[in-house]
Amino acid sequence: MTEKHFFKILQEKTETVFHQSEVYKKNKDKNWFYSICNGPILRDKPIIFGLNWGVSNNLNYEGHKAQKIYPETIDTNTWKFKSHVNSYLIKYFGCSFDEVNYSNQCFFRTPKERFLSYQDWRDALPLFREYVEYINPPYLIMLGRPRYMNNKELKDYREIGHLPEGSKRRSYVRLGTLFDKYKFGSVPHSSAHISPETHDVLWKILEEKFK
Repeated sequence: MTEKHFFKILQEKTETVFHQSEVYKKNKDKNWFYSICNGPILRDKPIIFGLNWGVSNNLNYEGHKAQKIYPETIDTNTWKFKSHVNSYLIKYFGCSFDEVNYSNQCFFRTPKERFLSYQDWRDALPLFREYVEYINPPYLIMLGRPRYMNNKELKDYREIGHLPEGSKRRSYVRLGTLFDKYKFGSVPHSSAHISPETHDVLWKILEEKFK
């Protein structure tokens, strides 16, 4: 199956699930929609992902539409977090952000995570799993703390803490096996209130554990 064909199948499933979701039923008047990925699907390449796609809460905002067409090119959006992640991917994994797949655990767009119910997360997860299994990545890196997955989906879960000198707050790298097969690790999102030095240490730990 080609990437375009797979995307079309997944897009149609996503639209069906989205229109049946609690978040859609509660917010039909808002232009929140859904997205699947930010660029062409790169099979056998790593996946970087977050929790869910953001969107403006302004009812008149028309910057986002449902992603119904396969993205032929990489999104040129210059997100701040993209340059942050890019620097660590190059330093520790030998690839750039544009050489990996980027998506989110939940394809549904909302202004804040709190708009999604637990059931929304559970309904969306099979869609993400299909995306992962089609790509067959050597590993996945999550930006943020893994949530809304149970111990059947994320196995061998463990945490490695790092306490910066002079700090009372510990930060974590989280590791496991996703969907019975895929090497999984998470590091704090670039927006987390931790120092650049701490981000660097955590990415280095992740790289060492993935060897």
